[in-house]
Amino acid sequence: MKNKGAYILFFAVVVALQILVLNHISVSVYAAPVVYAVLIVMMPLETSQFAMLMVGLALGLSMDATMGVEGLNTLATLPVAFFRRSILHLTADLSGLVKIEGVPSAERLGRFRFHRYTIVTMSLHETIFFSMEWLSFNNIGFFIARLLCSTAVSLAIAYLLIYIFTPKLSCKS
Repeated sequence: MKNKGAYILFFAVVVALQILVLNHISVSVYAAPVVYAVLIVMMPLETSQFAMLMVGLALGLSMDATMGVEGLNTLATLPVAFFRRSILHLTADLSGLVKIEGVPSAERLGRFRFHRYTIVTMSLHETIFFSMEWLSFNNIGFFIARLLCSTAVSLAIAYLLIYIFTPKLSCKS
């Protein structure tokens, strides 16, 4: 990881945005943006599985502590951190890259592959998060509408953060 200061700033901005803004606004009854999973998406490609799990655990626990829920965020974040490498290989086909290092970006992975990776990773997090929050399939239509709307809003905010911070996190390779 070459640019630790930029990662720390990115982490601080995303966590502050989630805690101070997104947790206190309601876009609609259907949309509750949960964007902190973008931190898992944007971890350097060379990050070890153990480091990913530790980041996922720290991120989940910090979100649980600030949101007042016990374990929901950790339960959603840890599987995403665990399956990140598999998602990368399935969606971005890393075999064509000469060097598998640096922050994931449209330039490094290819636009289509990067978007597919980001959408699958964020959608997995949102699906786990909202299905554990819901814990009932009594009104499945409302659940699906909320999941889709929340995922769309979360992805829009995540892409804005990615657009702003990718040049600061990336080093040309």
